[in-house]
Amino acid sequence: MGSYQGEPVAVIRHLRKVTDAGTTHYEGIMTGAWFAESLDNGVLEFGGNIRPDWQTDKMGAKTRRKVERWVEELLQNDALIGNLSVRLNPAKSDFEVEQDEDGDLTLTLWSGHLDTAVDSQSRITAIIRAVNNPVGSFEVATPFATRIWVADDQLAARVGSDYNTRGDKVNDTAAKFAYQDNADKRLARELLQNSPHLGVDNVEVLKNAVSASSSKLFAFNTLTQAMESFWHGDPVNKVEEEAQAKYLADFWNALVEVRPEFGRLGKTDRMALRGTSMAGTALSIHGAVAVAYEIYKRNLDPAEVLAPLGEPVYSEGQKVDYFSYENPIWTKIGALVDTSGKQQLRMSFQTRRAVAAELMRRVGLEEPAAVSA
Repeated sequence: MGSYQGEPVAVIRHLRKVTDAGTTHYEGIMTGAWFAESLDNGVLEFGGNIRPDWQTDKMGAKTRRKVERWVEELLQNDALIGNLSVRLNPAKSDFEVEQDEDGDLTLTLWSGHLDTAVDSQSRITAIIRAVNNPVGSFEVATPFATRIWVADDQLAARVGSDYNTRGDKVNDTAAKFAYQDNADKRLARELLQNSPHLGVDNVEVLKNAVSASSSKLFAFNTLTQAMESFWHGDPVNKVEEEAQAKYLADFWNALVEVRPEFGRLGKTDRMALRGTSMAGTALSIHGAVAVAYEIYKRNLDPAEVLAPLGEPVYSEGQKVDYFSYENPIWTKIGALVDTSGKQQLRMSFQTRRAVAAELMRRVGLEEPAAVSA
């Protein structure tokens, strides 16, 4: 620190000192406009972030979806952003911090720049895109709590690593059951709550998988994934959403009438099905939702359409249950694979679609619906 000549690179006011990782840093409030302007004038640069997408400057599909989601929410002015972080590297910058009589701190940056080595590049990218979006609906004066980490490369790497790995991520099932951010997830929760065959005592809502010793049917995340993949009702208002939720509950009633495995079973019966039947597996839940949507789209009666799911098939002259592992169709479409002499379910996007197509074929819905004249 000391006396400096010329104009400063930036002056950041109304900061407070904090201690973290055994060193001093500063926290303040930065607006969306400040982030956009700072990137434009070089006060802020993207760089040093530990995420591979930002190291290569090429967003992968997952990061792109995440950023685009934040942009959309910012344009609606209801985004959940949380605390942001930028880094000031003392080894590559000159700065001084002064305190006024009210206790406010002012950081004057004489040389160097801030960067995103610690965290927050995805969220800051979304904020800047929202500021620059031609729609112009984002309130650019929106304030964001921001920490300026005074950190060399070693400390920045430590903080970035801890931010991204320390502690367990809340699993998808628990997060999605707690909050549904789209119609498909809300319909999944409505189905769980409205159907007497489901409910939180028959659907796992805290973990992504059902214990092998549990009587529960599936994990909530399985249902939300199935809805997002195969339900295309696209309700545009609450009335439509409620109507579709009622239909789904009625469909599940009809499904359980034909196949009780999709409802409530005791632990002994449920465990006996695992490893011997496709009924009630995650793959079959995806297939059931695909069939549900096709019946809904064609305005058919589920009770009349679903009957073939309860009828047996023949394999090598022997009558077997349609959902039984002994039905060769499941191996043929790749849903079952032989692993060391034991048949195992193959969970993939391709097998979900294959099982959905097979169930629709079984109930006679494989052909496109006829268009009325």
